[in-house]
Amino acid sequence: MYRHLKRIRVIGSVVFLALLTYTIIDASFALTRIGQIVLKTQLVPSILAGAAIWLVLWLLITLTFGRVYCSSVCPLGTLQDAAARCGVWCRKGTRKYYRYAAPLNALRIPIPIAVGACLLFGFTFVVTLTDPFTLYSRIVIAVAKPMAIGLGSLGAACIVLAAVGLVAWKRGRLLCNTVCPLGGMLALISRVPVYRIDINTDKCIHCGKCEDVCKSECIDLRGGCVVDNTRCVMCMNCTAVCPNDAITLRRGKYRLSTPMMLATGNQAQCQMKNEVPTPTAVDHLDSPSVPSAHSSGHDSHDNHERPRNITTHPS
Repeated sequence: MYRHLKRIRVIGSVVFLALLTYTIIDASFALTRIGQIVLKTQLVPSILAGAAIWLVLWLLITLTFGRVYCSSVCPLGTLQDAAARCGVWCRKGTRKYYRYAAPLNALRIPIPIAVGACLLFGFTFVVTLTDPFTLYSRIVIAVAKPMAIGLGSLGAACIVLAAVGLVAWKRGRLLCNTVCPLGGMLALISRVPVYRIDINTDKCIHCGKCEDVCKSECIDLRGGCVVDNTRCVMCMNCTAVCPNDAITLRRGKYRLSTPMMLATGNQAQCQMKNEVPTPTAVDHLDSPSVPSAHSSGHDSHDNHERPRNITTHPS
């Protein structure tokens, strides 16, 4: 099911990106009803235009399903996915694709706060400089109509395209989860969504395939099989490759179906490495003792001791 859901997301993202690109290039199509709807789906322009309906709609979607906007509607996000896919194809068979990385909170928290303050005080030019839709529009115009813009704008668009492509080629959605102010704002909203990507620890076999394809680098198997929902962009890559259906889109967080067993740190570490743990003091307390040959004979001699001769003395 999740493989089909991922295909639907990918196809929908590509179709929407093509439609949005055509809307940017053709000014007459942008004036049509379809073009207006396509443009209003972009969050930052809707906020600047005061379109409260679209703002409330994306707020409800993010609170319910997480960062769907980043995975399917954001044009710069789809462009990063294309560059990341090319990077995966080039690295195939040479090394692992992605690995969990701690969030760069030193950047992802102050940037949305600063941009939000600029929006609040009316410095909209700062908002447009960091808006993914505005950046993508400049890239499209630079590629499709290079003669229609100045040399400086053309150079800036080329630099943005190169930076976004190279970072996505290497680290997937790092820019979305680090310097994008819109991504940071949506991350705060999607901290505890109603439906989330979660790992069933009873089914997880720690194969690491989900980490290999997680372009947000937000799946931590060694830290307790945790998915960072603030960075997850709902791409469904992990659910599509899980061989045991351990990763699902579910409501709430998964709870263990069986009680937790007493395990030492050595046992937990060996479980990750598929090794046999060395016995510990706790293991000896839990497991029945097996007598050795020497002790068995000694115990047998003690248990079957001959009766003693008791002599009585006359009184």
